[in-house]
This record gives sequence, C-alpha cells and structure tokens, in this order.
Amino acid sequence: MGAQTENSELIKRTFGKYLAMSILITLSATLGMMIDNVIAGNLLGSGAVAAIGMSLSVFMLFSGCAGILETGAVALCARALGNRDADRVNVLFSVSLAAALAVGAALSAGGVAGADALATMLGAASGELHADTAAYLSGICSGAFAIVLLQLLMGFTRLDSAPQLGIVAIVGMSVCDVIFNLVAVCVLDLGLRGMGLATALAYCVAVGICCTHFFSKGNTLHLVNPVPHVGQLAGVLKTGLPDSLTRATVMVRTFTFNWLLLTVASAGAVAALSMLSSVNSFASSVTIGVGQTATLLCGIFFGEEDRGALKATLRTGMRMGLVLSCALCAVVFAFAPQVVGLFGLEGDAEAFGVVAVRAFILCVPIDLINQLFVNYYQGTGNVRAASAIAVGQSGLFAVLFALGTVWFWGATAVWTSFLVGEAVTLALQLVVASVLWKRGAAKEVAAAASEAATDACERAGLLDKMMYLPETFQQDWRAWRAFSCEPDIASVAACSQQVAAWCEAQGIDGRRSYLVPLAVEEMAANAVEHGFAKTKHPAIDVKLILKRDGTLVLRMRDNGAAFNPMDLDLSAADPCSAVGIRMLRQGVREVEYQNTVGLNNVVVTLPAASQ
Repeated sequence: MGAQTENSELIKRTFGKYLAMSILITLSATLGMMIDNVIAGNLLGSGAVAAIGMSLSVFMLFSGCAGILETGAVALCARALGNRDADRVNVLFSVSLAAALAVGAALSAGGVAGADALATMLGAASGELHADTAAYLSGICSGAFAIVLLQLLMGFTRLDSAPQLGIVAIVGMSVCDVIFNLVAVCVLDLGLRGMGLATALAYCVAVGICCTHFFSKGNTLHLVNPVPHVGQLAGVLKTGLPDSLTRATVMVRTFTFNWLLLTVASAGAVAALSMLSSVNSFASSVTIGVGQTATLLCGIFFGEEDRGALKATLRTGMRMGLVLSCALCAVVFAFAPQVVGLFGLEGDAEAFGVVAVRAFILCVPIDLINQLFVNYYQGTGNVRAASAIAVGQSGLFAVLFALGTVWFWGATAVWTSFLVGEAVTLALQLVVASVLWKRGAAKEVAAAASEAATDACERAGLLDKMMYLPETFQQDWRAWRAFSCEPDIASVAACSQQVAAWCEAQGIDGRRSYLVPLAVEEMAANAVEHGFAKTKHPAIDVKLILKRDGTLVLRMRDNGAAFNPMDLDLSAADPCSAVGIRMLRQGVREVEYQNTVGLNNVVVTLPAASQ
C-alpha cells in the first residue's frame, strides 16, 4: 500500500514560482484592450469606450484562437515531458507554431478587410457608434497575428523554464502600448483607428521579446518540419477545445448582453459592460493563471501516473487561488467607485459601472474553483468534463438567467448573472462528481469484495471524487512512498535511511536495497553542496515506486541549478567516492534526466533480479 500523505513541499514552491508568470501570460491576452479602454475613456469619452466594448467579441476571437493552441499544446507537451518524450515536445512545438502563424495571418487579413461589416454584425449598425467601432476594428485587427502568437510563445517559454521572459514581454508591451496610444491620439490625432494600430504594434514588440528565448543557450525547444506531423494538430485542438468553447461562449454572452442593455437600458450601460469586461479580464487573469499553472504541473504528473502529486497540485492551487481571489474580491468591492473612475465613465455609465463591478466581483472566488478544474481536466486529458464546465461558467447559465430576468429587473439582471452562472456551474459539478463516484465505488467494492476496498471508498474525500482518473491509472503500482529532504547533509542522511527502511519493509533484494539509498544520499548531497547557491527556498523530493512485476523506480526532484548527476565527471575523482552513482552507471540501463519547469528530474528504473 502507498504512503498515506503525499510530499508536496516542492510542488507548493514550484506552483508559487510559476503562478505570477501564468497570471501575466493570461493577462496579456486582453491587456491591450484594457489599456485602450482606460485611455479612450479619459481622452475620447464614453462613446469611445462603448465602441471598444462592441469590438470585444472580435478581440475574444483572437485570444480564443490563441488559447486553444496554447492550452492544448502546453498540456500535451507537459504530458510528453512526464513521459520523458522530448521528440514529441519538439513536434508539438513546431506544429502549433505553424498553425498559429497561419491562423493569425488569416485573422489579420480578414479583420482589416471586413472591419465595416464586422461592426454592423456586432450590433453597431449606424451612426457614430458604427463609425467608431469600424475604425477601432480596422486598427486592432492588423495585429491579430501578433495577439495569437504572443500567448503561444509565452506558454512555451514558461514550459521551457524561462517564465521570467513573460514578465519582460508584458512590461514591454504595456509601456509601448501606452506610449503608442498617446502618440496616436494626442499627437497624430488618429482617434480610435490609431489606438487600434498602436495596440497591434505593442503586441508585435512583445512577440519580438519572447522570440529572443528561442535563440538563447537555455532553449531546449527545436523546430522540426511540421508537415509530416500535421496530424498532431488534431490532438492539440481537441485538448484545447475547452478554452475555445470558453471564448466562444464569452463572445455569445457579450453580444447578448450588449443587445439586452441597449434594449432595456442605454448606451451608458453598454459602456459600463465594456468597462466590466476589462475588470473581468484582470480578475480572470488570477483565476485562469492559477488554472494554467495547474495544467502545466498536472500534465507532467499525469504523464508520470502520480495520483498523489496531482492531488497535491489541486490542493495547492485551491489554497493559493482562493487567498488571491478573495483578497481581490474584497479590495475591488470596497473601491468600486475608484475602479470605475479609472475608465473615465460619466453620468449613467458611471452609475451602472459601480453596480456592475460590485455584483460581478463576488463571483471571482467561485470562478477560481471552476477554472482550476477546467484546467486540471485539460491537463489530465478529460476534455469532456473540461468542456462542460467551460461552457457553463463562461456564459451558458449567465445568459439564460439574464434572458429570463432582464425584462423586469433591468440591467441589474445582467450584472447579477455572472455570480449565478458560476454558482450553478459549481453546484452541478459537485452533484455529478458525487453521483459518478458512488456508482464507480460500488463497482470497485463489488469487484474487490474486500474490507480494504470498502474502507478506501469510504475515506475518499470530495477532491478524490472530482479527479476522474482512468481505471488503469497506477494499476501496475504495488507500493509507493514519498520523502522530503531538507537542504542539509543531516537531512540527506536521514532521508537515505528512510529509503533503506522502506526498501527492506517491501522485501526488495539486497543489491537494490543497498544501491538505491546510497544513490539517493549521493545525488541529494551533490545538490545540497553545489546546486542551491542561487535558490531561495531549496527542496528535494524523493519518490519510490515498486511495481507489480518487481521493478523499482526511483524519482528525485530538486529546484537547484540545472545539472544531470549522471554527467558528473568521475575520471579524476577518488575511486572510492560517489559509489552509488558509479554503480548506477555500471549496473542500471535506464537512467533519465530532464530539467522541466525549473526542476531537475532524475528517474532511475531498476528491474527485479529475475528480469
């Protein structure tokens, strides 16, 4: 039987390290429009904000195309890394990049040429609103290719242990966007068309910054000819489908809400909805950022078939995400008038805006939970569950609620619908998970016909019920144990002794019982002595897996400097030193190393003596 608790310290630290970068990557998808809303509201008035709001559906189409490619490719690459398949990672990288270039170019060309028709299609049928919407669309659509590329490239730099480059790209884009917008409006007097062009150019700058990684020494991603592997694109699109459905549902929701507000309220309410979309984008950067971090780590752990690490990742994401989202909820609710003031809204637009922000922000903690599970299911290949949640939380239930209540509740029904939609989606998740678990548990108990199976099913918590792992998951694991090792020699020695005791308890043969603890001690000591000089919170995790055929797997992770212990130069060393590593090199055929998401990963497979 396995360990009762999973070592999760390194997971927590890695999750926290990548969370800020993931939030910024998510924010990049709509940051340009947020900046445009603020500048337009203060320099051009509420009418300009309304025009940008009418364009939001098209902008969401661009980020949706980026999202389906980025989420799908990163999730599949993470699983490939968990399976230690570097060739597949390069194929997925090349295919998704080629697809992003093709789709982005088509969106740019079509958007610029059809800006006027798009404005009409989006509901800005005539007058000044139509002219302003068409002008903005003609500018922003020219940068569609850069918007699509940026999100994909930032996802890959994060995957390739260079998440800090995302911060540089976002800062560079933001500064350029503000400067370019001010020049376009205040100096060149280009109005909304100029603002769209300025934002498009700022995204191009960010793409250029991200591209620098792929020419650096630290890059491990390499382009291959995508043509022979074009079939891999189907898997990327399928895995990224929930993100695409989210964007599509948001587009429908935005279009419906614009129409409802124009019908029952005024253009001021539409301007407030445009402002709320920017607030939503900022808040969602936290919830989606938590989810994207979970996708990355869960994809890797799913590839490794590590249930305990998956559960620890979900717990970590839930705790960190709820702290951030609840804090954001409290601050924005308290300072709603000041938030609305940033966008320069006046009159009824300002009044609608304050109510809208306060009603909407209450749904953010619930959105965090829903989004975490969407991304978890994507990382673990459960596209059906992810898609169902994505459609529900992003607009289905909100639109149904608004359509049913707006005629007697007015604009307030629209603002309240966000909270209702998220709450209904979460409630349905819990009901479905409990029902499906009860059915599956009954089958398991009947098949096992043992008290152990009954006890295991009864001890399962709500999180276990919602994980939906395949029946074959860890099926060939007979026993396993996770250990945590503090970054000091005394802890290393203690960890080695624990490993030896576990091996003895499992009846593992003398050779492996001697070799594995010795290798753990030497590799961990090497990390302590040489790998943690620049690591703020060093940690080492050790996991032992005994399979049913007698194979013993040792997996070690640390967050020190990238280094493969199997590359250690022993030619000039004392022959009596590093005995464990020497024996591994001589007596073990399968020792694999990779550096993923900033972690050193060493996997050693030792077959049973008879194998």
